[in-house]
Amino acid sequence: MNPSPVVTVRLARHRRPGGFTLVELMVTVAVASLLIALGVPSFLRALGRHAIMAQAEELQDAARIGRNEAMKRSGPVVLCRTEATSPGHCAGTPGSWQTWLLFADVGRGGAFAAGDPILRQHVDVSGRMTVSSEASAIRFESTGIAHADNGGAVIVLGPAGGAADTPATDRALRRQVCINPRGAVAIVEGEATCP
Repeated sequence: MNPSPVVTVRLARHRRPGGFTLVELMVTVAVASLLIALGVPSFLRALGRHAIMAQAEELQDAARIGRNEAMKRSGPVVLCRTEATSPGHCAGTPGSWQTWLLFADVGRGGAFAAGDPILRQHVDVSGRMTVSSEASAIRFESTGIAHADNGGAVIVLGPAGGAADTPATDRALRRQVCINPRGAVAIVEGEATCP
């Protein structure tokens, strides 16, 4: 007699299909949204800081070149602010230094004229910062001496919309390009006094 075959019955285990459940997906999206919300302001502040520092360094280089060129050419070189709508002419009044022009003043008239060689020019207007000064132009003499038309040669760069009542973190982003009467130029951070 043959023993009866034993029938083995295996119970199929319930297997979960691969992928995310709706709850897991919602939690992931919520965490990602929170991280983005916290990271975007820091990223925008870093972009603003970089733009301010790049513009300050460009102005510092222009002032150094202006002084060196004035001594090399034995004649005046002028760094002046321009209007964004007319970047080829000095503005003549204090205000925004978002756009500027550095030229050799061949005619020694103090204003840009036909025939004056352009040494450097900045025509990009950035919405991330404000650039201003009480001077409309800074003149470098052949002796290396620099003087501004309205007293101090200080160009202040700060975050767009920056005012005296802005948070300390925004005021810390400020940079000042200081040009002393000897023609030496330095970048000063925050609200420190120019040397």
